[in-house]
Parts: sequence; structure tokens; C-alpha cells
Amino acid sequence: MKLSYSIAGKLWWIHNFLDYNMYKGIHDAIIKERKNIHLHSSKGIWQENLIENIVPPLRTEVSNYKPFERLTTLIKRNPYVQAEEDITKTVTIIHFTPKNSGINWHNDVKWKYGASFYLNHRWYQNWGGEFMFNDNNGHGWLPPLGNSLVIVKTPLMHKVNPVLSPTLPRISLQVFMRSSINPY
Repeated sequence: MKLSYSIAGKLWWIHNFLDYNMYKGIHDAIIKERKNIHLHSSKGIWQENLIENIVPPLRTEVSNYKPFERLTTLIKRNPYVQAEEDITKTVTIIHFTPKNSGINWHNDVKWKYGASFYLNHRWYQNWGGEFMFNDNNGHGWLPPLGNSLVIVKTPLMHKVNPVLSPTLPRISLQVFMRSSINPY
């Protein structure tokens, strides 16, 4: 695990987040089972402004799947998620973001943390799908590099640029976390 970029107290980009075998196991399970994963459009689930003028990503919420539960535990116990936070609610979602799909600017304000774990083994720079962020302390973009994790502490404005890959969707696992104190 290697911290590759951060904005103090707001954003952390970690490379090689999982050991290779765990990463490969999660990757292979999603790729092999992709036809059996019941993906649904985010249209009608998300606020309309998140997908205005772009193709909505496909998504499904996942629970009771041991590898994802272990991933969620590792994210919650990560040194960048503040230990004093009482994280009691987590939601794990698989996102398939096909060509022309993305997410407009938003800040995930109903959650305390959002984490994006990227699954694509390879992703070429001209395929889009970058995670963009903007804050008074910094702005920029991060590519969806396989086995990397982006942790965002809200509120931080961010978006996903539309995917341009002609063949592969951008695949990620989203883990959203909040404490029981936050009533959302």
C-alpha cells in the first residue's frame, strides 16, 4: 500500500491497496459474473443533475459478499479514515461506467466518507473516466488505476469524466460510510 497523492484531511489516493491475490479475486469474480450481476441504470435512483447530459452509469448495491465485506473493513480501518469516527453504516455498490457515461459534479454530502476502489487491470489515458476533484486546497484528476483506492472525506466537490473506451467499461466498487450520528 502506497499513498500516492493527498489533500490533507480531504482526499487520499492509495496505490496497491490490496494484496495481489485479494485484488485478483475481486476482479475475477466481477468479470466472470458480470452477466449475472443485476446492474441497473442510476437514472431514477440518483438526482437528475448527477447524470444530466451524459449516459447514466450502471450500478448495483452489494451485501453479504465476503470479499467485499473484507474490503469494506480494510477501508474503514485505513489510517486515512479517522479512527475516532464511529462508522456504523456502510453501503457497497458496483459501478460499471460504459462509453459516454460519467457523473457530474457533486459532494456526497449525506455520507462522511466515500471510497472508490478501481478494478480495471489496464486503463489507457485516452479512455477518459478520470476522477476529478476541486477544493480550496487543491484540484486535479486521478486516473482509474487498477487496485488503487480514492478516499474522499465530504464535502469535496468531485466528478467522473465520461468514459471514452470503445470496448471496456470503467469498473469500480464504491463504499460509502457514515456514523450513526449522521441521520441521512
